[in-house]
Order: sequence, then structure tokens, then C-alpha cells
Amino acid sequence: MNNNFFDWKNFTPALAAQRLAELLPAAENAVAELEQTCAATYEDLVWRINDATRELWRTWGALSHMMSVMNTDEWRKVQEEWQPKIIAFSLRVSQSPQLYKAAKALVQNGKVEDSTRRRILEKMVEGAELAGVALEGDAKVRFNEIQAKLAKLGSDFVNAIIDATTPEISDANYPETMKHESDRAKRERLYRLRCTRAPENGERINEILLLRREAVRILGFDSFAEKSLKTKSAATVAAVREMITKLDDATAAIAEREERELREGATTPLEPWDLAWEAERLRERKYAYSEEELKRSFKFDKVLDGLFNMCRFLFGIEVREIAGDAMPPVWHEDVRFFEVCEKGETIAHFYLDPFVRTGLKSGGAWMNEFRNRFDRDGLTPVAVIVLNLPLRDENGECLMPMREVETLFHEFGHALQCMLTRVGEEDAAGINLVEWDAVEVASQFMENWCLDDRTGIEVPQELKSKVRAARNFRAAAICRRQLAFAKTDLDLHEAASVEDPNRVKEQNFAHFGLPLIPEDRFLNAFSHIFAGGYAAGYYSYKWAEVMSADCYGAFEEAPIDNDEAVRMLGGCYRETILALGGSKSALEVFRCFRGRDPEITALLRQQGLEA
Repeated sequence: MNNNFFDWKNFTPALAAQRLAELLPAAENAVAELEQTCAATYEDLVWRINDATRELWRTWGALSHMMSVMNTDEWRKVQEEWQPKIIAFSLRVSQSPQLYKAAKALVQNGKVEDSTRRRILEKMVEGAELAGVALEGDAKVRFNEIQAKLAKLGSDFVNAIIDATTPEISDANYPETMKHESDRAKRERLYRLRCTRAPENGERINEILLLRREAVRILGFDSFAEKSLKTKSAATVAAVREMITKLDDATAAIAEREERELREGATTPLEPWDLAWEAERLRERKYAYSEEELKRSFKFDKVLDGLFNMCRFLFGIEVREIAGDAMPPVWHEDVRFFEVCEKGETIAHFYLDPFVRTGLKSGGAWMNEFRNRFDRDGLTPVAVIVLNLPLRDENGECLMPMREVETLFHEFGHALQCMLTRVGEEDAAGINLVEWDAVEVASQFMENWCLDDRTGIEVPQELKSKVRAARNFRAAAICRRQLAFAKTDLDLHEAASVEDPNRVKEQNFAHFGLPLIPEDRFLNAFSHIFAGGYAAGYYSYKWAEVMSADCYGAFEEAPIDNDEAVRMLGGCYRETILALGGSKSALEVFRCFRGRDPEITALLRQQGLEA
């Protein structure tokens, strides 16, 4: 490993274990030494904590990354051995009375004048309190036991999904198969396989929910949801439920019309495995194009170039691939590496891991920060974008469905917030300290540009017009699906107890019009809330969508076809939403761009959901 880029090629499970065995005691000693000194300045406290732990977190992050992209028994063994030790050390730092008192003193004495640094310290104090810094005796022991158990349950939850996912029901194949497979019996078989995966996760869900409730009660909260909202931009659980109710009311009648139209056009009574297939046939009839036709315009390499063209136009950046001998080591031959330049200067880098690896890579798509901007070190931010696109065909082409084009633009939006930050303190750079229910703003915003002519992606204009006309096809049904997920998550995490999580899901899915079979166990693969960062926070997608739609609304008002106005507005967006990161609250950052608080009207208008 060198200081610039990680040596992924030689990063083996054995080396990871060796490095952790060296780095953990070194970090423990450095933190203990820091606790014995009086940290009188921001640098003495925050920088020294980061310096003491940076390499440990870098190595642990690399191991976690390998678990998500190259998951093997060897990696699992190392993670299983070291996870309890890493959790214990993390809690030891978060619960340090000396570090907590030092941070609190710096907040209260008013000597830290820089607003970004003050916010970092304030969040450090808040984080320590939520991590149990005030706990003592048996309460502290039990709280820490729970955190270790939850981490293990989360890892096992994900591993069970990976083990239960075959190529047929992978994220790369299943959605397209359900839309285009004419063999109804095959669709039913795949549907049943998909919705009953990982049955062993059922018991894990019960245990996770029980442990989360116990942990937050130790901290003095009434529910896990209440604790979750402490660090989000939504003020209260009631505010989140109000948003869900507003969108429920706005979509109910429209969704009924959509459902009636779908069933009237079907030749047989519809079962859950028929819905995607029938919806695709209806869309083809209404808008006179097929997704297979559209895919021919979305060759992966062309789409990637189009994305970069759009970013050059909007934000004034250049993206260049680094290949051959100049390319740093990667973890798989499919991975590519890029640099991002602004005004001739390299300001960031990113890895792109695009294709599905069934049995090795987790499903879905995501962006992670490998390194945040930190002006003291002068190193560039480094991001990774992971997708699960279909493998290239015999002609060497990967033809992307529209939803995967949107996913690529979405994840690159996350990466832009990491790479284009102007914040020089690593703890608030990029997406650090961005409230979780606002972290999707930059990603969802980028989805709006997939079909913009300025990408240079060659889609015939007639076809593009049809696709734009179909933009809001079944928009109410799609919205209500997300609302069902969000409300189920909130109900599970706000209740004092839940006898049957599956029953909660069934009630919400029925309310929002999502049909199920009795055997459905969707929750067993809902890793977002049981093994990710979205517990009592899945509503974040819709909460952030209100802000991202409002951001795009500014470009619509420009208007959208005025190059000069759009480019100027893109620069403003770049210097606010993308540049400010967690240096201010998400609401403050939004106001910097839009000049007011977010409004839901843009979202309703753009999705055809206005009254």
C-alpha cells in the first residue's frame, strides 16, 4: 500500500488480518496517549484523533469493501474475527469521557471561530452522546454487547442474501426477466424464488428489532425511530409521517386509475408475477416503443461518455480514464479508474466496478468514499461506484435498460458530492456530516439528465420524445411502492414492540396497493434497513426527492433549453449542493442554492401527481 492509492491487487485476507493486528493496538495506544493530554485546540483534538485512527479505518474499510464486491469464505472469516474488536474500539473512542469533555469544552468556549470546524465539534459531541458516552456500569456493558451483536447480525444478514441469490434472480437479470419473459410459469417460479430468499433472516429480523429497541431505551429514547431522527434533517417522526400522508393522498386516486387501466388491458386475472410484464406491454401500446428498442441506444460505454459530457457542461469538469501501466491496482479485471479535472488540475479520482458477479458481489448499486478531501495532506478525494450491470454480450456490448442508465447517473451524483467538495476538513468533506435523509439529493438530481440532448447519447429524437412522454408512466404506483417501504420501516422502528414484522409489512403493502403471496418474505432481503444505514430512515429517499426535484425545478425555470442559463445555474449548484458537503446543515445548503426552503410542488408537478 502507498499513500496515494490502495494496493488492491495484493490485499488478501491474510494481509488484512496482519495489518489489523498491527494497526489496532497502535491506534489504541495513540488514543490513550491523547486522552492523557489536554486538547486545547481543534487541531490538538480532531486532527490527532484522525491521525491516530486513519490507517485502521482505511484498512477496515478496504476489508468491508472486499466483503461487498469479492465476498468469499476467506474474507468472511477475517471479518468475523475482527469485527467485534473493531466495534469495541470504535465504542471505546466514541465513549471516551476525556475526548468528549475536550470536544464539549471547545464548543462552549467559543474559541473555534471557523463554522465548519464548529459543526464538526458539535456533531462529535452529539455522536458521543448517542454512542453512550454517559453510560456507566452494567448499562454500558449491555449497550456495548448489543452493538457487537447487531454488527454480527447485519453481516450474517447480507451473507445470507448473497448465498441465496442465483444468476436468475440477481439484480442484473430479475427485473428485466419479469418485464420481458412471456413464459408465465417461469415468471411465477422466479417471483416465488425472489420473494422467499434467505428464510433464516426472519429470526435475525426479530432479534435486530429487539436489540435496537433495547439499545435506544438504555440511551433514554422511546423508540429507535426517535433516536434515528436526532441526526437527520427531518425534525420529528411526525414530520416524516406527515410527508408520507401527503404523498399517500396525492397518489391514491391516480394509482387506482393506473391499476384499472392495467387490469383492463390484461387477458387474464393478474397475479404478482404478471404485473411487471403487463405493465411493460401496456407501456409499449401507449407510447409505441419497447424497452428492448431503447436499450440499443444505451450501450454502456456510450452512456458513460454521455454522463461525463453532461458533467462537463453542467459543472465544468473533465473526466479522463487512466488505463494500462498508469492505472493503480484494482480488485477485479472489470474495474476501471478515472481522474476528475477542473481548470486543468486533477481534483479527484474514482473507481468504477460496473458488472454483476453473482455469489461474490452484493446486489444493488452504491457509492463509497475511499478517501475524503483533507487539505492538510493535499491528497485528492477517491470514490468508488459499484453497479450490477449485465455482463457484456458476445459482441462485447452491455446494453443498459433505462433503469440502469438512471442508476449510473444516480450513483455518479453521490460520487460528485464526494469529489467536488470545497471543504478542506475531512470530517465535513463530501458526504460526511450530510444528514442521511438528505444524502440522496445529489444522486436523485442527476437522474434528471439521462435523456438530455447535451449528453450526446445518440437516441433517435422520435424515440426520445416517446420516452419523455412515458416519463410518468405508473408514477403513482412507483411512488406508493416507496411509501410502503418507508412506512413499514418506520412502523417497525417506532413501535414499542412488534410481534410479527411480516404482518406489519402485509398491512402496509395492502394499503399502498402492493399485492403479495402468502409466502412472501420480502423483509428477509431488505438489507437497507436490517444491514445498512437506512433503519428508521428509508423515508430518506422520498424526503430527499422533494429537495432534488426542487433543485431541478430551478433548471426548468431557467428554462432548461437555455444553455447559458443552465450552465450558470449548474455552476451555482456545483458551488453549493456539491461543494459545501456537511459544512452546513442540509437545509442551509439547500437555501444557499434555492434561496428558500424546499417545496413539494416541484416533485408533484414533475411526476404528474398534481391535483
